[in-house]
Amino acid sequence: MNKHWMAAGCLTLMMASPAVAAPQSSETLDFGAGRPVPPGNVSGGHHIFDAVCFACHSHDLSGGSAPPLTGASFYKTWQGRRADALFGVIFSTMPKGDPFLSQEMAHDLVAYIVTYANDPGSVKDGK
Repeated sequence: MNKHWMAAGCLTLMMASPAVAAPQSSETLDFGAGRPVPPGNVSGGHHIFDAVCFACHSHDLSGGSAPPLTGASFYKTWQGRRADALFGVIFSTMPKGDPFLSQEMAHDLVAYIVTYANDPGSVKDGK
């Protein structure tokens, strides 16, 4: 079979296959008490964070061997950016070196991270 026909066939199959895409959130991230939180299960995100993310990002999200997920440098990086951008980074690259999170898990983590960034006291001790 001609390699050009094989390539064309593969391209056609790729284009015909439905893409697995995350629900898009056009919300922009805005941090501070009372600010909106993107969709997701905050409690579920907390549990996922404690099971998977804390080793690199610390239980208080302050960083450690990985960038902080709260505080001035996090706010400077993410303030005003779209929530789906943060989702994309988490979904496609975390945990570093072995990304395995489902879309639901990534959405829950975004909701947890933003909730924590807005008011750390609201999510401590499993609340």
